Amino acid sequence: MSPLVLLRHRSVVFLLVVAVAWGGWELFLTLTAPGRIDPALRPALEERAPLAVAITFGFAPENFHIRLLQSYGVVSGVQGTTVFVNRVSPDDLRRIARYYWVQQITMQSERAK
Repeated sequence: MSPLVLLRHRSVVFLLVVAVAWGGWELFLTLTAPGRIDPALRPALEERAPLAVAITFGFAPENFHIRLLQSYGVVSGVQGTTVFVNRVSPDDLRRIARYYWVQQITMQSERAK
């Protein structure tokens, strides 16, 4: 059976389209995630110590978002569209940055803690 015959089958074409879409989405997340992390956090990420961060969304966070962030650290409060999370490991911070609904991750200011 030649590859051209397989490409004529609807199921194969559908699977290829889904695979390309999924790969494109993963590429988008991989390329945009580092831009969501504030450059001032980069030295702290290299120290490998838990961080206190402010995670800003483009909307008011709902219960789902807060519970999800609790799996990465201790949520200490919400102010507007920002969730304050303590004790976040650098690896978890990079995972959080991959969520498309996260706009920015910055270090918590002293008054926000």
